This record gives sequence, C-alpha cells and structure tokens, in this order.
Amino acid sequence: MADVAENPVDEVKNDTSEEVEEVATETSKEITKESNDASNAEKDANTVEKNDAAEAKKESSEDDKSDGNITKRERAIIRQVEYYFSNANLRRDKFLLEQISKNEEGWVPLSVLLTFKRLSSLSTEPKVIIDAIIKSDEGLLEISEDKEKLRRHPERPIPEHNEEQRKEVQSRTAYAKGFPLETTMSELIDYFAPYEKVVHITMRKYLDKPTKTYKFKGSVFVTFDKKEQAQEFIEKDKVLYNERELIRKWQEKYFEDKKEESKSKEKSKKGKEKKEEDKLQLPKGSVVYFENSTDIVTRELLREAVEKVSGDWEIAYIDYSKGDKTGHIRFAEQDNGSKFLEKLKENKLKLSDELELVLRTLSEEEEKIYLAKAVEQMKSRRNYHNKNKFGHGNRKRRGGHDNRNDEKRRK
Repeated sequence: MADVAENPVDEVKNDTSEEVEEVATETSKEITKESNDASNAEKDANTVEKNDAAEAKKESSEDDKSDGNITKRERAIIRQVEYYFSNANLRRDKFLLEQISKNEEGWVPLSVLLTFKRLSSLSTEPKVIIDAIIKSDEGLLEISEDKEKLRRHPERPIPEHNEEQRKEVQSRTAYAKGFPLETTMSELIDYFAPYEKVVHITMRKYLDKPTKTYKFKGSVFVTFDKKEQAQEFIEKDKVLYNERELIRKWQEKYFEDKKEESKSKEKSKKGKEKKEEDKLQLPKGSVVYFENSTDIVTRELLREAVEKVSGDWEIAYIDYSKGDKTGHIRFAEQDNGSKFLEKLKENKLKLSDELELVLRTLSEEEEKIYLAKAVEQMKSRRNYHNKNKFGHGNRKRRGGHDNRNDEKRRK
C-alpha cells in the first residue's frame, strides 16, 4: 500500500521555483532540506492540504463502490492512516511523534488523528476508521482493545533515521517523468498498484506564484519494497501511462544529473559574466586630460574640435560638464590618446581664435584610477538599465561611461 501525504513540508532547492512534495520521501541532501520550523512549513502547505482534502472528500463520496469486501473509502482511510505512521512521515512529523511519545506504549487517540484534515474529510466517525484499519493486510498498525487508539505494531518499530538509512531508501527509489499535469494522487496510486511492491509515491509539485497554488510537475519518486523491484521498473524496455512513455531513472541518478545541470548553468553564468567583464575592459592609452576650459565650452564644441583633428577616430566618451575647468576625452581604441596628442601643436587643441585647451596624457597611475572609475560607472549604468528596461526603456541617458558613442545620440 503506497503512502499518501497530507502535509508536504520539504523545501526543495530547485530550478528557479519553490517545490513541495505531496508525498514524503527520503531525498538527497544535495537537493532537499527539511524545515526546522514546523509551523511555517504547515503554512506553506495549506494550499496543498486543501486540495488533498477535496480529493479525499471525492473518494469518500464513492463509498458505495467496492472491491471485494473493501470499499474505495475504506481503502483511502487505510492508505491515509498508514501514511501517518509510515517511516517517511514519522521521519519529520514532529507533532505526531510528540503524540506517540506522550504514551509509554505509543498509543495515539483517534480523536487526535481526526484533527488531520485529510482523514476527517474521509470520515469523522471513529468506528468507520477502525473498521477500515481492521481490513488492512499491511500489519503496520495495531488497534487498542477499547478501539479508541492506534499505534505502530511493536514488531514494526520506528527505524532510526540516519545517513545509512537514507541511502538504503534511496537505493530502492526510482524517478519517473511524463505524467499529465492534471494527474491526481489517487490516479497514481491506482496506476502503481500492479507493481510489486510500491510502498511510497512522491508527487513532486512547485509553487505557482501568480495563483499561489501548488501544481504538479509531472514527475514522481517511487519507492519500492526491494531494490530489485525498483530495478525491474527502471530497466523495462518501455513503461506507458495513458499511452505516454515515462522517463525513468534511479533517484540517485536524477540527483546526480540535477547537480551536473546546476554546475553547467553556473559555469555558463560565469562565462557570461566573464564576457561582460571583458567588454568592460577599457583600452589603455586612450584617455587625454585637458584644462583651461571656460564657461562657453560645451561637449558639442569639444567633439567638433577633436573630430577635425582625429578624423574618423571613434570618441568613446567626453567626460565634461559645462562650466568645468578641466575634463577628459576617451577614445575607443588603444593608444589613440597619445596618438591624438602627436597630431597637435604643443599639445594644444584650438576651439576658437581666442580659446585653446592644453592637453596631456595620463600617467600610468592616473590612467589606472580613471579607467577603474569609468568601468564602475558603466556597471552601475547597466545595472540600472536592466532593472528599469521595461519601465524606463525609452528614457534618454544623460552621460556616463560606455563603449558606445554616447555623444552621437545627443542633439
């Protein structure tokens, strides 16, 4: 009998979205982590719990349909209660573990179990719950003499949860993908029923932020009773679900593939960042410093004077505001700053009959400081642009350092 979860509380590091599991499972530490705050986890699972309760209610409405001497509702009750006491759930269900520990013999009152929404959606009558559990052939649960309490059978003690046990469970767990997104847990349980022997199904879900609901990803983790049973499922030539072929692999292999995928994405991201950094490597020897400016000097006047001397050399940026006494002219190509000065007489740039600017190249230390500052300004401009490209994409820039010819866009 496969386990069915009511409260998915694992937080899964995955893809760019949050993920929850409708059924508990022993998952890789590299992919999942358990919540240390049970109350917060319960809040995260509220939406899924409501969906579970609705599904359970649907099952209970089909009580008149039976399979032999057990009805669908009784089967759902058995499935749900046995899940509560399953290894996977008790590994992390602090509330139920606390209830078990309250009694020296591990008995839990039915009144406590009926506070769980999924079970109470199936039935609120203790007798109905007991009558269903009596029909289970799993041997996991024991009923008290007064028929008011349940516990795990003493011969099926709660296993110690450690790394060794986690790996053992993982060694008999398969990953399967290709289920329709509208598939329900009940349909999955019916589908896996013929397999020997599925003890646990994990329905993998993610949080859809626009609707604030948890949606099925189309993939599951399936834990079998024995490794050989899982291996047979994985190694079948073809496994179909409603004529759709399922992708199957070991859970451990799935985690390894995800890890490699994450590494690949990280490597690609770093490569893109490196390319962006390379784009921001400004050429050396490209900057000249000028002084002796007056209030009548503008960027347009400076550009016109420089282009008369340099010809078709690209000017990357003119770092100057009207009224400043000094400024910088940065060319796009390496060493064009020093080459520009060679074209001038006595390092003077004539703007008019009355006005000449005195120019010089930067020292090695000055250039290093100036270019570093220019790169930081460019990064800042690009980050601002990326954050506001949808709301402010048509806003004209006022200046700053860029590899493009900013001044040619200004009029």
